[in-house]
Amino acid sequence: MQIGKKIKQLRVKQGLTQEQLANYLNVTFQAVSKWEQGSTSPDISLLPKLSTYFGITIDDLFTLNSDAHLERIENMLLNERELSSDDETYVKSYLNGLTGSEQEDKAYTLLASLYNHRAKSYHQKAYSAAVKALELDPTLKENHCMLLESKQGVFTDWNYHNHHELCDFYNSFIEKHPDDWHGYLYLLDHLIADGRLSEARKTIVELERTRGGYIVYLYKGKIEMAAGNHKKAFELYDQMVASEPDNWLVYATRADEYSKVNEYDLAIKDNFKTLEVQPKPRYIDAYECNAHLYEIQGQHDKAIEMWQSAIDIIKTEWSITFGEMIDSPQREIDRLKEILV
Repeated sequence: MQIGKKIKQLRVKQGLTQEQLANYLNVTFQAVSKWEQGSTSPDISLLPKLSTYFGITIDDLFTLNSDAHLERIENMLLNERELSSDDETYVKSYLNGLTGSEQEDKAYTLLASLYNHRAKSYHQKAYSAAVKALELDPTLKENHCMLLESKQGVFTDWNYHNHHELCDFYNSFIEKHPDDWHGYLYLLDHLIADGRLSEARKTIVELERTRGGYIVYLYKGKIEMAAGNHKKAFELYDQMVASEPDNWLVYATRADEYSKVNEYDLAIKDNFKTLEVQPKPRYIDAYECNAHLYEIQGQHDKAIEMWQSAIDIIKTEWSITFGEMIDSPQREIDRLKEILV
């Protein structure tokens, strides 16, 4: 039984209102409502008070089955910008406890997600600290390096930004999984980024063998772009769109390529076409991309419109009304409004 259902069962049995329980726990009644609906779960720090209030043990209260635990962890990683130390301890402890079980693969996926989530949170803290450090000492190179590292910025040192370890991994991966096109795709990304184009041209043959379709035009175009043949690259991108005109991904990927060469108006147009063609529920990437493009051009009011449209999609098409999925674009809106003041 999910903990929210357990809380509701105990509350109703004792004839209590959500407001009464909320007052005891010093939370809002909306929080209690969300627990009972299964939208969120109470913080671990509240479990002792809940068990005391209902006169049961924590184990009796927190009777989640394995699937419910994993669903709760997924929701925490999706909806929370930063996990508390108690939540992180719970997640690591539970997932590590699944070693050797039927759900071990899922556990490792979520562990990777947890550590990336934590890294993202610390990178944001590092960014804020580096900005403050540069205000205090703008001449110190180390402050700039910390800022760049926090946002994965550009370092000119090849030793810092090359991807040979990932290339080695995916070369090994495709040896083990020669018919899985994903491996060739990820290998191509890093070969092209590192300028290893002769290897990329050989790899594209295997991608065409295992996957085919629009994505082959895309990566052939990426190779030509990296080689400096921009005209040939965009001929291939246009062929890509013509090959699958009802596929929203062809417009989204061409928009990315237009963005990289400062063809912002064409990129924005393709992003809007993406939203027109994409079936619901739609992803917000096209609005997010356009928000960045408008901001780069100084059109902050239009950037705000794009972020607001993204929030509207999250609420109306994905039925998500709270959490980091809403909070993140709202922070962008608030930041842009400060610029406009």
